[in-house]
Amino acid sequence: MDEQASWKGQSFTLLVFGGIVFLCSIFFVLGMLVGRGQGERAAKAAALKDATKVAAADAKASEIDDLTAEARSPVSSYQGITTGKELNPERASSKTHDAEVDKPVEPAPVKDEKPAPKAAAAVPPAAPKAVPAKPASPTPVKMFYLQVGAWEKEAGARKQVDELRKAGFPAVMVGPGGPDALFKVQAGPFATAADADASKHKLESLGYKPIRK
Repeated sequence: MDEQASWKGQSFTLLVFGGIVFLCSIFFVLGMLVGRGQGERAAKAAALKDATKVAAADAKASEIDDLTAEARSPVSSYQGITTGKELNPERASSKTHDAEVDKPVEPAPVKDEKPAPKAAAAVPPAAPKAVPAKPASPTPVKMFYLQVGAWEKEAGARKQVDELRKAGFPAVMVGPGGPDALFKVQAGPFATAADADASKHKLESLGYKPIRK
């Protein structure tokens, strides 16, 4: 019984060990497959990158060659023009032949006939310049004043002008003139006689004795 139990234990151990080895081999194979796929992808990417660089270098070299050829062609054409030699002899011969065929025939000389002198055109008389009309002088408007006082000294006249203005009347001082040589104080101007009379009544109510001028 003991031997049978021991044999069963060893068999179970071997079975477990074999299963572990089998699993390890499976993981090992999977790892190799994954690594190989990644290596192939990296190789393809590197090859594609190299091919792209080669194609770009070829395109750049072709562009440089084209530019060089374009730069050389105007020089050769210019050399042919300056030396006076036609680059294509057949074209030169055809041009010479065409020039001989297309040579114009000289026309017969024509006598110069002088045209008869034309009569001078009559010049119309200049129109008379319009004289601008003079603006009518404005009609002077009569203004009315009320003489309030007459002063021998200018200071007294100015003082009365200030009093009238403070009372609400327009007032002016007239300089000394005439035989009396007095400074006259006047209220106004007033546009109408009615305005002057109304202001006269107000001044009289304040104690002044105005005289309408």
